[in-house]
Amino acid sequence: MKITSKKLLFLVLIFQLLSCNKSNEEKIVEKKQAKKIIAQSKIATVNDRTELTDNYSFPVDTILKVEILLTGNFHEDEVSQNADKKNWFGLFKTSEGYRLSETKIITKRVNDPILDENESDQTGWEVNTTINDTCIILIDKLPYLTERKITVIKIPETIAVDEKFNFSFSGINYTLFATGEKKKDGENLTSYLVYNYKLYLTANINGKKQIELIVAQPSFDDSMIQIIFAGDIDGDNKIDLIIDTSNHYNVSRPTLYLSKPCENGKIIKPIGMFTSVGC
Repeated sequence: MKITSKKLLFLVLIFQLLSCNKSNEEKIVEKKQAKKIIAQSKIATVNDRTELTDNYSFPVDTILKVEILLTGNFHEDEVSQNADKKNWFGLFKTSEGYRLSETKIITKRVNDPILDENESDQTGWEVNTTINDTCIILIDKLPYLTERKITVIKIPETIAVDEKFNFSFSGINYTLFATGEKKKDGENLTSYLVYNYKLYLTANINGKKQIELIVAQPSFDDSMIQIIFAGDIDGDNKIDLIIDTSNHYNVSRPTLYLSKPCENGKIIKPIGMFTSVGC
């Protein structure tokens, strides 16, 4: 039986919404099925730039190879078993600004109030770092990351459909802009439903304008794309971003975009994401 992209999206949302009322075993099975459906998303190339066909999400975790992690409490399958054995770089907010520092992480098993059937069960994970400052994101150690103070820039948390934001960073002029469709949410005159949302980043480098699709979502469930951080994380004097690319209110998906690993004249590239589900 052929499954259309709209049906795939519908099935993913059904798996997410029903999972809160299932047994532990059923939730784990359904979540794996949802991930399999998401992995079927395909990227198309149109007019020499990365584009996305309607009703697909971008980026998807299957094309991102770098492990990303947050601190806090998570479900069993959201943190790898050997995470505390790896070397990590953490982006930290300190009293003097932002800093990238090498850090170890501390993991321990804790009760998962959503999935554990008994209070004595401990299938969840608690993740902390050996550095006391506020951790924004943890990145699996990469050869081009170094401990350093991070230059940041303040940009809007959300870029709505048909909006744009111009900014300059390290002498390069950038623009964030969004396209998509808006429909009124029933009789609520001030609320809109958003479809086929796409967020782009453009840069003017050496007199040449470049454009990059960085996020695409076909629809949203009481959620919106949020820009968490903007600054030079990898040390090449170009903008890097952390964006929550989730389209569902019960899913968090911070995604790391760096400029240094780009090839073929690209300006920014998603390299890793961390997906966690509230329930």
